[in-house]
Amino acid sequence: MIGNKFMKKTLIKKIKNNDIDAFVDWLDHRKNKYYKIAWAYVHNHHDVEDVFQITIMKVYENIHQLKEEKYFETWVTSIFLNECRNIVRKQKRETVVGDSEVIESSYQESFSIELKEELNRLEDIHKEAILLKYINGYSQEEIAEILQVPIGTVKSRIYRGLKLLKEVMNKEV
Repeated sequence: MIGNKFMKKTLIKKIKNNDIDAFVDWLDHRKNKYYKIAWAYVHNHHDVEDVFQITIMKVYENIHQLKEEKYFETWVTSIFLNECRNIVRKQKRETVVGDSEVIESSYQESFSIELKEELNRLEDIHKEAILLKYINGYSQEEIAEILQVPIGTVKSRIYRGLKLLKEVMNKEV
C-alpha cells in the first residue's frame, strides 16, 4: 500500500514536471481495463484510440486540478468516461451509420457479443455502473468517485441495471 502511494505521488510529480511519458506508461499498464470501458461506449477501434489520446492530453493539461493524489485513478477514469460520452454524443449528432468493426479478440474473450448487445439496451446510467463494477472490477466506492454520485445511487443503479438486464435476457429466451 505504501509503495503504491509513493508510486502514485511520483507519477503525479512527473506529470506536473511535463513528463507525459510517465502517464502514458501508467495508462499502458491499464490499457485492457480502459479499452473495455471505451469499447462498451463507442464500438469502434479508432474512436477508442481517440478517447485514449484525448484523455492523455486532458490529464497532462489538468493535472494541477487534482485535489487529492489518492484519487488519481478515479480522476483519470472520470475524464476517460467523459470522453467516451463526448464521442457518443458526437456520433448521435452526426447520425452516420458506419461499418461494423471487427471486435478485438481480448474484448471477445471477456465480454460476449450477446451480453454487449443486451447491455446496450439499458440506459447509460445503468450500463456504465454495471460495466465499471463487473467488467472492470471497481468497488462501489470507486464507482461513486468516478461518476461523482453518492454510493447509494451507485448501488441502486447496479441493482436496477441488473434487474433490467435480467428482464431483457429472459424475454428473449
